[in-house]
Amino acid sequence: MYGKMYSACLYGIEGIMIGVEIDIADGLPQTMIIGLPDSAIREAVERVRAAVKNCGYRYPQQRITINLAPADLRKEGSAFDLAIAVGILVTSGQLIMPAASEILLLGELALDGSIRPVNGVLPMVEAARSAGFRSVLLPRVNAAEAALISGMTIYAADHLREIPESDTRESDQIKSSRQIKRDRPSGDKQNTDLMTTAQCDNH
Repeated sequence: MYGKMYSACLYGIEGIMIGVEIDIADGLPQTMIIGLPDSAIREAVERVRAAVKNCGYRYPQQRITINLAPADLRKEGSAFDLAIAVGILVTSGQLIMPAASEILLLGELALDGSIRPVNGVLPMVEAARSAGFRSVLLPRVNAAEAALISGMTIYAADHLREIPESDTRESDQIKSSRQIKRDRPSGDKQNTDLMTTAQCDNH
């Protein structure tokens, strides 16, 4: 079984689109991430495994290969967690998300399935728009920042369990930064305590 999602990272100050390929095959149960991942990305296996189980899904007891493309670009950070988790769930048939391969997915996962914010959202969403994407699914804390990029439909979620509903709940959809400002009470500041970074180094 094969599936492909899209995430992104930073190369300097620019966003770079990264394909997250998932292959689930019969064999000794193990999960391998290839494509020059750093230690934070390799640790995503355990974060994703725990999050998937704690949300009531089944983590496939098969051989899972995750390829981050392009393979010759070193990737860093934890912003790929959400794309990896959704990719595994969609590829294994547990999550129905028809347009998953057309949405930029960003976010770190906590062990309970909570979606934590990431740094560098603005250039990564800009890179997605330049690549022809028109939607992004990311942590709610990052939604206002992402909405600064015009022409993108923003879906925000706090938890992995919300993902099946994210493309249908109008309350989670933010179409423009103007709407963000109108909906937010005066003096309510966006939480800027961003906890993770997604970067690429060409080593």
